[in-house]
Amino acid sequence: MMLLNPPNLRTLVLLIPLLAISATLGGCGRVFTASGLRFESIDQHVVLTPALASAGYRAPDTSTAEMFVSDIPLRELARAESFEDLSGTIVRIHLFIRPKPGKTPIQSTASTATIQAAILARGEVGLYGGGAFMLPSGTPGDDSFGGSIRGGSVRLLAATPGFADRLGAARFTAGISTPHDEAAAAIMAHLFEQASQIARDEAPASEH
Repeated sequence: MMLLNPPNLRTLVLLIPLLAISATLGGCGRVFTASGLRFESIDQHVVLTPALASAGYRAPDTSTAEMFVSDIPLRELARAESFEDLSGTIVRIHLFIRPKPGKTPIQSTASTATIQAAILARGEVGLYGGGAFMLPSGTPGDDSFGGSIRGGSVRLLAATPGFADRLGAARFTAGISTPHDEAAAAIMAHLFEQASQIARDEAPASEH
């Protein structure tokens, strides 16, 4: 299964400024933390806790942020030429509104972020999505940004025919801090978007 953007993912690397790529792929010095990143199946007794290896976020303004984390090292993501080369998870967390006391709901049943996860299994892709309440730590645009996420739920949105859905509907919780790294975020966003497209394009008609 080839990626959608010919010739391959290396094109993506060339589109990102060289200095940014050097800083990112030399990224052993980039520090991020994540604790309790957890998908817990509601009825299938399955728990997914990715051991994260890559992270980065981008922020169009001071109220919204798009965070990406993956258990696949960034070098592998950047060099992959097809989804046959990859096995792991890419998670996209989009904070679309910063909760403010008295102005926005401040409880776990509210939704301030969307959660999406692409699970890659050597050519097969499963796309999960849902919403959550995120209590931010810091301000979008800071050197690092994250927060605690609770009250999240996701379900399978689309998948390639050979993907095995072991999670079903699942709860999502996390405590996370990601570096402000446009290059890392761009690499993961590019892959995530292509994985999402493949999952939707190849999903059985009943899933569309």
